[in-house]
Amino acid sequence: MDYLFSLIFNFQFWIIIGVVLLVLELLDGSAIFFLPLSISGFLLSFYLFMIERETLAPLLIFQKWYAFLFLWAVLGVLISLLLARFWKGTSPDDDDINNY
Repeated sequence: MDYLFSLIFNFQFWIIIGVVLLVLELLDGSAIFFLPLSISGFLLSFYLFMIERETLAPLLIFQKWYAFLFLWAVLGVLISLLLARFWKGTSPDDDDINNY
């Protein structure tokens, strides 16, 4: 069980998670579930890589596995909201649904 918890703090694990979720996004195409979690996984991988290379100091908050998974989920939700706002765009002024 400790091996599974140690995977969470390995940056290669998060790269694999990001790639798998990106492939699932390519198969699904919704850009609302898998893509934000994939980007969040890549961001966590970058964060762990910078900690491993001692470029960044580790935050005390993220010393537990559940806090790190919570960060992954929160980043996924924030990225999902940003993508929804970005792709929503502006609505046309007329209310006609028939655009020919």
